Amino acid sequence: MKNLAATKIIATIGPSSWDRDILEEMFKNGMQIARINASFADLTEVARVTETLREISPRITIMLDTQGAKIRVVDLEEEINILGTVSLSSFNSYIPSTIKISYPDLHLQLAKDTSIFLDDGLIELSVSEVKGSEIICNVVQSGLLKPNKTVNIPSINLNFPSITEKDKKDIQIALDQKLDYLSISFVRNANDLLNVKELIGESDIKIVVKIENREGVENFDEILELTDAVMIARGDLGVETPLENVPILQKQIIYKCRSKGKPVIVATQMLESMKNNIKPTRAEVSDVVNAIMDGTDALMLSAETSTGKNPIEAVKTMNKIALNTESVMKLTPIYGATSAHKEVDEISRNVALLTESLPLKGIIIFSDDKGTIASISRHRPTVPIWSISSDIKRVRQDSIFRSVKSFYINDLSDDRDDSIFKAMQTVYTYEELDLTDKVAIITGSSIKNKKDDLILEIATVKDVLFN
Repeated sequence: MKNLAATKIIATIGPSSWDRDILEEMFKNGMQIARINASFADLTEVARVTETLREISPRITIMLDTQGAKIRVVDLEEEINILGTVSLSSFNSYIPSTIKISYPDLHLQLAKDTSIFLDDGLIELSVSEVKGSEIICNVVQSGLLKPNKTVNIPSINLNFPSITEKDKKDIQIALDQKLDYLSISFVRNANDLLNVKELIGESDIKIVVKIENREGVENFDEILELTDAVMIARGDLGVETPLENVPILQKQIIYKCRSKGKPVIVATQMLESMKNNIKPTRAEVSDVVNAIMDGTDALMLSAETSTGKNPIEAVKTMNKIALNTESVMKLTPIYGATSAHKEVDEISRNVALLTESLPLKGIIIFSDDKGTIASISRHRPTVPIWSISSDIKRVRQDSIFRSVKSFYINDLSDDRDDSIFKAMQTVYTYEELDLTDKVAIITGSSIKNKKDDLILEIATVKDVLFN
């Protein structure tokens, strides 16, 4: 655990990485969160991969990513060259020689000269005419179109349901498999998120919203209040909004998430060239470094680990870049109210500052519902935050926060001194500490019915273990 970056690495699992030996190597080299993309996985596959991951380590956090309300090319059996003039039609249309798409009423919402993008914007079309359900387009940017690729129309707010039937089925899979996080694609507004929350009911699964369209950006503040975490999905975001705005939006979203104490993930094309190459480009390394310096909690690998040739090397490289970047970073305090009580936020900020003014090797926190972990992590301390819990799912869920290393202790008691001893012993056993090191310890108050109070104590390891 000592050689893992504070910034968490999420790896997407796919044909290149779903064998047990590869998953084990990815875990050993920095993958702390495994993402399963429901767009390309069925119930059987999700269950098999989940079982394998749980056998490798119960500490691995598992996230299911829903497909969301997204238009795709359908009924295309092999790649075709798109150039000149092409026609689009809905999947239930029988117009010959057209590219079938999965949105039946698109022809009713288009006007002449509307731009349509295929495959994350690699191919661009311009509508020249609509004949019944047939959409005739001029090809502005040609390219090879592969089966099941995406279709984006940034200038139109399409009338999608807030939860598709496929998403409902996939969400139920996540609940049945007792996964840790549910990533919701193409969230447009607070209502979309409320509908998902109603569907999951009293489940303890955490929700990640993916910000990847114009509406999601416009309504981000209201979405942020309701979600547990945020993913900046730069692939579709770079098609749905002007490409040059994406780096600015990334910085703005990260800042807002940090101010609220909500974990934030930067995703898409971070080490894209490693799908085929053993090393990333200089620009990709700079992209990863800048995301870390912007303050992200986690970085996500997509095709690099799901279908690429070098999944293990991609994880190793991401971890190496993150470790090197974090070695030159300083604490960056931030203001704003989290979901925690005001007193918790104030204590958390001061604890973070103490790590700079005192020779502290880390912070031990007993995981609870006070929001202390989120409140401290958002300041990006340069020392580890050791989260202690007797709930293994909470251990996995806390692991998404930057700098947090979570530990499971089965027999934590109500006795504060006993729990502190067990926590210190566990962290010491994992060789995270030396006997002469000092740590900050945060526990709940011993005063009856005082839910929002905390106790902060500075202690030397040997004084706790040999008292």
